[in-house]
Formats: sequence, C-alpha cells, structure tokens
Amino acid sequence: MIKLTGTYFDGKSSKPIPVLVQFDGVRVRLRGTKGVLKLDFQLQDCKFTPPLGNTRRSMLLPGGGRCETSDLKAFAEMENRKGANRGMRLVNFIEIRWRLVSGCLIGLILFVWVFTVYGIPFMAKKVAYNIPTEISEKVSQKTLQMLDQRLFEPSELDVQKTGRLQEIFQNLRQDVAADFDYRLELRKSPRIGPNAFALPSGQILITDELVALAKNDQELIGILVHEMSHVEKRHGLRMLFQNAGAFFLISVLVGDMASIISIAGTLPTLLVESGYSRKFEKEADQAAGTYLIRSGIGTEPFRNILLRLSASRSRHGRFSMLASHPAIQQRINYLQELEKSLQ
Repeated sequence: MIKLTGTYFDGKSSKPIPVLVQFDGVRVRLRGTKGVLKLDFQLQDCKFTPPLGNTRRSMLLPGGGRCETSDLKAFAEMENRKGANRGMRLVNFIEIRWRLVSGCLIGLILFVWVFTVYGIPFMAKKVAYNIPTEISEKVSQKTLQMLDQRLFEPSELDVQKTGRLQEIFQNLRQDVAADFDYRLELRKSPRIGPNAFALPSGQILITDELVALAKNDQELIGILVHEMSHVEKRHGLRMLFQNAGAFFLISVLVGDMASIISIAGTLPTLLVESGYSRKFEKEADQAAGTYLIRSGIGTEPFRNILLRLSASRSRHGRFSMLASHPAIQQRINYLQELEKSLQ
C-alpha cells in the first residue's frame, strides 16, 4: 500500500481540499482529511505530470480534478507502477543532482573542444583526400576567377623571364611526386604585392612582384616546392572544409559532393586574408627545406626570401604572403634545424 498526503482541486473552483491518497496496486483512493471527500479511480485513468526538479507533482484525475503533493518519493512509486514519464524521470534524476549536472556540463564542454580541435580536422582531411579530381578542378577554377576579378592583373613579365620560370617549374614537376596536374600561373598584383598561392587542382600562382623580389632561381624553387606541398597535402581543401563546419563535412561524407562547389567562393578569402594554419605552414616548409637540402642547394636561399617577404609585410598589410603565417624567426629557426638534422 502506497500512502501520501496532498491537496485536491476539483477543477471547478480554486478551493483546496487536504486529502490522504492511498494506492493498493489497482485503485487510487482520495479521502478528505475531514471526511468531506471520497473519490476512487483506476490508476490507468490517472495522468502524472512530468517531474521538474524538486517542485510539487500533480496527478490529473478523470473529470478535470487534480491532486498535488510534495511527497515526491511516494508519488514516483505510483508513477513507476503505471510506467509513466520514464524519459522525464531520467531527466529529473540528473537535474536534481548538481554534481552530476556539473559533470555533464564539463563533459559537454570537453567534448566540444576535442571535437573542434581533433574531430573536425580529422573529418576535413578524410574528405579532402577523397574529393574527385573534377570537383577540385571546379573549386580551383572558381577561386582563380574570383582572384582575377578582385586582385590580379595580367602578368607583365617578359617572354625570357616567363620561359625561364616555366622551365624551372617543369623540372620541379619531374622531381616532385606528380599526383596532380601542376601548372604555373603568373599574375601581376600591386595590391597584394609579393605573393604565391596554391589551388587544390595543382595550379601555383606567383605574382610578378614576388619574382622581382627573388634574387636567384634557388629562392623561387623554395617558394614553388612550398606551394606544391600545400597542394599535395590538400591544405587548401582541408582549410576550406574546416571552416565550413561539422554539418557540411557530414553531408559530404554521406555523398553530397555537389555542395562543395557552393562554398568554393570562400577559398579566395581564406587564402588571401586568413592563410594556412601553423601546422600546414610547417609541413610545407619541411617539404621545401627537405627538397632544397637533398638537391644540394640548402635552405639558405629559401630563408633569405622569407626574410624579404617578411619585410614586405609592412607595405602590404593583411595581403602579405606572411600576414598570418607563423612568426618568421620561428620558420627560419626550423629550417636551420632541419638542415642540421639532414646533413
């Protein structure tokens, strides 16, 4: 027998009537404490309002009446007998225990942090390495069109200089693992100055201003291999997908490849204004440094042009190739240490 005390309201007036509630396993009996009320109901005909913290509970009765009680334990036993509000009872179990709630909140924050730092980059990498070639080509075409419209002008390099750059680039294509259709594109851009970009399909863009900044071919080789590494490691696509967010990545993972084109318009902004992460830049520096060392050139030419690019940053602000790159001295130190380790 379950017993509890409560307050009955008939649904027609606001007059409260103190009652004793008894449940024998089948019927719910309400008896007024002053003998003025006798009501019997089948348990299956009664409804139990969901629990909310430690507030009073209500049992809705046939005919529009209700019974309120603060005896939460006994009320929950009756509710359990009927099998009502099972999901909400679990919620209530959690919400009335502040330590558990605090632990869940901390766990949620930790999960979001771990997913943001590790989960999204992992998903972005998986998607980037499985993008069909034709999709990468379309993204690159759209990006180049937008860059040409906003920032670039036709190159003004003479035929001899252009031919020499293409010769250097073709030699690099033979030395570097050519999983992509690498192409060298030359543009003039007074607005962004000395700069280079790598598009996902394998197009490497270099400005006339960067060519003018270089003092020898070895310096340009370092820049070119650096950019080719961005392509090989899918840094552009990975950066694009990481910025797109988890829902976009999930849609692509389940086969919605067409949606990639819809966000391709953000890649020019990411390349020009945001730049690659420190991790991506370090990977590209490692590739360029390793190639230069094994080719007998060494990292000094690459370090020299990086220093001059750093000096040009003050003149071109956020459009500089190094505007958001890791601190230049850190990159120089890394290249020097890499050279020592490979000698």
